[in-house]
Amino acid sequence: MSMTPFQREGLCLLGYSRKESEFLFLVATHSGYFTIRQFKFFLGTESGSVSHALVRKLLAQKHATFRAYRSGGRVYHLFARKVYQAIERENLRTRKKHELEYVKNRLVALDFVLAHPEYHYLETEAEKLDFFAREYNLDRETLPVKLYRARKSADVTPRYFVDRSPMFVNAHSSPAFVTFTFVDAGAITTESFGTHLKAYLPLFRAVPMFELIYIAPTSRLFQAAESEFSHLIHGARLHSKSLRLLDYFRLRKAWDAKERVASADVVLLKEAHSRYCDNRIEELYKHWCSGRASTDELVHAERQHDVPVKALFRTAVWGSSLKLFSDPHGGDAEISQECPRSVQQGELSSKRSIEATGI
Repeated sequence: MSMTPFQREGLCLLGYSRKESEFLFLVATHSGYFTIRQFKFFLGTESGSVSHALVRKLLAQKHATFRAYRSGGRVYHLFARKVYQAIERENLRTRKKHELEYVKNRLVALDFVLAHPEYHYLETEAEKLDFFAREYNLDRETLPVKLYRARKSADVTPRYFVDRSPMFVNAHSSPAFVTFTFVDAGAITTESFGTHLKAYLPLFRAVPMFELIYIAPTSRLFQAAESEFSHLIHGARLHSKSLRLLDYFRLRKAWDAKERVASADVVLLKEAHSRYCDNRIEELYKHWCSGRASTDELVHAERQHDVPVKALFRTAVWGSSLKLFSDPHGGDAEISQECPRSVQQGELSSKRSIEATGI
């Protein structure tokens, strides 16, 4: 846990004990929503008195609210600005009210984080931006972004990593090895996973090695998700050899000049444009068009762009907190477990390691 003494003291001043403060810090940072069972799991106890004490404080001070479901279970929402100000994170969108699908997603994410406190998480947008700039020298155009337009003006604010899936790093490697996750709280298909992968594709291209864990309450979509992931990696590799950078520039220049281009070349152009979707390549193209970039520079840039990428894929079953939505006893049945198809950290099988060039 990366909680600082200042943040812990801020929550203690609001009347919370040390352990309560640590739990609320995790809730605010990774979820915004929690169940009583998750608090008991965090404490390692089945005692109801300690959880009731936390709930009384939260509700009495109007720091949280709750919604009860037909099963009798409750989901608590930590929303008070004072709480988030105390931990210096008042801009987190977890304070806002959300639809049920989002709530379930956040509960599954919290299940995972509570079960893996040893990981070094990149917890905020600022931490993630700083990490990728420092470790990989990446500009923000490479990162997954969503633009938000102000209601009363034309101002547009970019927000990065808005999916807020847990992300953690192995700080002992150089550069630091990063693990991404995707949280599925009960999707029918892998459509949202495919959208997620496409949003992250430029970032996947930019790091030499990474891992992605597909987290879900059941293993139903694991095989399909692995196929989707493999297709993205291998699909990028299949078209990566189709058009060299210099040929791409020549063909693109003709297309931009509205010259006649053969149908087969149009297909190659689209594939190459997908492959070379990189701001550094865009800048090089402008320089080449104006005569300021040599062929040798293009060859060097292409070699850098085609650094082999090793992508590791894992799956894990987490999300027993979702049982409270259907099972009247689900709130007391927090039995999360790793999926049998998954392997432990550092023991990834070779067939789950996907190596590609030019991803």
